[in-house]
Amino acid sequence: MPVLITDSGQALFESDAIVEYLEEAYPALQQGISPEDRAINRAWSYLASKHYLVQCGAQRSPDRDALAQRGAKLDQAFDRIEKRLGDGPYFGGDTLGMVEIAWLPLLHRADIVERHSGYDFLGDRPKLKKWQRKILETDLADKSVAPDFGEAFANFYLSDQTYLGRGEEVEIGGAGQVATRKACC
Repeated sequence: MPVLITDSGQALFESDAIVEYLEEAYPALQQGISPEDRAINRAWSYLASKHYLVQCGAQRSPDRDALAQRGAKLDQAFDRIEKRLGDGPYFGGDTLGMVEIAWLPLLHRADIVERHSGYDFLGDRPKLKKWQRKILETDLADKSVAPDFGEAFANFYLSDQTYLGRGEEVEIGGAGQVATRKACC
């Protein structure tokens, strides 16, 4: 479950509340956008936040069928954002914005899973992959988590208790391609 500790030390544990808090507590990353564009950005941010736990469940899948079933819900969100992304490096064009911040956890964790297991949650979505790379290049992922996050994440989500962690053959990104998981942890 995502948790954000506010400036006063309070824990926010509900994903939509975290998005709203970040929008209200910090200066806007994109200046001068219309109320309509802010609402659109908020909707896309909420789509991401509603899939944080979906992704957690998919990553903890005990078997191939569970991964396919749980990953299908995540695939729908990834398909939607793939269709919406433009040619700019970011959702709103040339400027990093709230949508990137909201999608960062999903894209960061998908990157860790792919590097450690070979499983590609993003599949054949070239705009989404380009967007992921651009966001990860900002170094925000590393700044937003504990120094040992990658190791702790892999130990939990890619342990021998999970399908992705046991080194079995896995379907890559729902595309019917099969690969054997790389040795990881």
